[in-house]
Amino acid sequence: MLGIDLYNGTSSQLTSFKSQTGATYPLFLNGALATGGNLYTPYGQYDNYVVINKQGTIRYHAYDLWPHGNRYHLNEIRGCVDSLVTNTVDVGGTAGPLALALRSFPNPACGETTVELAVPWGPVPARVTVHDLAGRIVATLLDGPVAAGTLRLQWNGRGASGEPLAPGVYLMHAVAGGRAADRRIVRIR
Repeated sequence: MLGIDLYNGTSSQLTSFKSQTGATYPLFLNGALATGGNLYTPYGQYDNYVVINKQGTIRYHAYDLWPHGNRYHLNEIRGCVDSLVTNTVDVGGTAGPLALALRSFPNPACGETTVELAVPWGPVPARVTVHDLAGRIVATLLDGPVAAGTLRLQWNGRGASGEPLAPGVYLMHAVAGGRAADRRIVRIR
């Protein structure tokens, strides 16, 4: 993730910033000039937040979504980063039972988002719900039997009564065959 401010300060100003905060961004010293890579062209002016995946594709760009002075939206940034990162932990021993997989894309989403539920066994009863951060169910995407395989569902950002939900972070929860999976999803608009 890049947090960019394209101020073309002097070396002494950069040193002063480092001594006051402990942080330094030497590559951004001339960020808005051709000699510094001219970050203004791809990322826009002033404060900005960009999340780039490992293939170099911009997945989140605050400049396109928010006005100057109001671009730091931590929940949106974290939601995008979470959608790109997978944690793997090897605890040794033998492999356990097959896991339930849940993902969504695009995430963050402005409009409709696709939810994928991968069930490695079946048929089993399954339920996919969307919760607010207080844990309340705001939408039910699936409630019924599913066969083994990958199932695609759509969520249009609306609640159970059809009302549009506010932008923010929501939690998807899936249960199938006695196993559960969770995923964060960010609604931008």
